[in-house]
This record gives sequence, C-alpha cells and structure tokens, in this order.
Amino acid sequence: MSYLLLALLSYAATYYVVGLLIHGQLADVAEGLRHRPDAPTPGEYLRAVRHQAKRAHRHYSLMAGTALAVLMCLVASWL
Repeated sequence: MSYLLLALLSYAATYYVVGLLIHGQLADVAEGLRHRPDAPTPGEYLRAVRHQAKRAHRHYSLMAGTALAVLMCLVASWL
C-alpha cells in the first residue's frame, strides 16, 4: 500500500511541477511576442500551441513521474 501511495504522490508532484514549468515557458514566449511587430498576438499564439502544450505536459509528466516513482520505491524498499 505504501508503494502505491508513493507512486501516486510522485505522479501528482511531477504533474504539478511540469505544469508550472510549461505554463511559465509559454508565458515567457507570449510576453516576448509583444516586442516583435510581425509576430501574432499572445492570445493567438497561446491558442495555437494549446494542444501541443497539453500533449507535452502529459508526456513529460509521465516520464518524470515514472522515474521519480521508481526512485522513491527503491529508496523505500532499501529503508
């Protein structure tokens, strides 16, 4: 039961952290678009990349969550 809890906590933590990182990067890029006259508006850009951002969020969360879950379970079994 403890391994299941560790795995769920690791996936939840990585989902949250990866979401913060991706949304922060998107906000930085959208802010940078304001300084370029030939670029789309930040809202148009964010609407255009929303699907790719969701997919990247899911993929990176699963990869990092799996690595963290394995690491945490190995440490828990060692202790």
